[in-house]
Amino acid sequence: MLRKEKFTTNEYYHIYNRTLSNSPFFREKSNCERLIKALLLANSTQASQALQFLRDNKNAPIENALEIAKNGKKLVDVVCYVIMPDHYHLLLKERLEGGITSFIHRCNISVAKYINTKINRHGPFFESLFKSKHITTNEYLLHLSLYIHLNPLDFISGKQWRRHKIQNWNKIRNRLIAYPYSSLKNFLEKNYNDKILSGTEIIKKQFKNKMGYESFLHEWSEETFDAINEIIID
Repeated sequence: MLRKEKFTTNEYYHIYNRTLSNSPFFREKSNCERLIKALLLANSTQASQALQFLRDNKNAPIENALEIAKNGKKLVDVVCYVIMPDHYHLLLKERLEGGITSFIHRCNISVAKYINTKINRHGPFFESLFKSKHITTNEYLLHLSLYIHLNPLDFISGKQWRRHKIQNWNKIRNRLIAYPYSSLKNFLEKNYNDKILSGTEIIKKQFKNKMGYESFLHEWSEETFDAINEIIID
């Protein structure tokens, strides 16, 4: 199958991929950590060498592979991300031509090989093509970051957050921030450095401080969701 979306350098995209048959492989910590590792290492023109180094040196620290990856050029900016039990969302900016396709392909292959080998499974792991949508306005960009960061509420407090203003924010905020497979901490916690991310200033500079971004999350409402319902691709 040919991809309909044609990626353009310096443009932003919402990338989404789901496991085959909605299998919740990413409920397991080690599988999430493998995808996190892939997100770190695949974002480089030297990704193949970095990933091969880890395959050849299974006990080597990831920092050694990261040094190899750093010698190459970044393929994309990862602005936001979240890993859910059966899918993931990314907000990406294409930096090099073909960068998004190469980055996602390498991430998917790395995690699929790892999990299939671990559980003696064969065959496709993700749906045949990852989904993508071009981010064409600043409003779209901001609200997509919000949507990505609020996704873990599906299992923290239930999917009702998608239909109306969030209730009991003080009760759920700490659990949401503590979710380890999301970029939210980088937007809310002082001096937190998520090595996966780059180019986040496109969002951060639009808020006075981290409290401003948190208020943006808190104020999610039914009206807001209806207005940008077209951005959702899952």
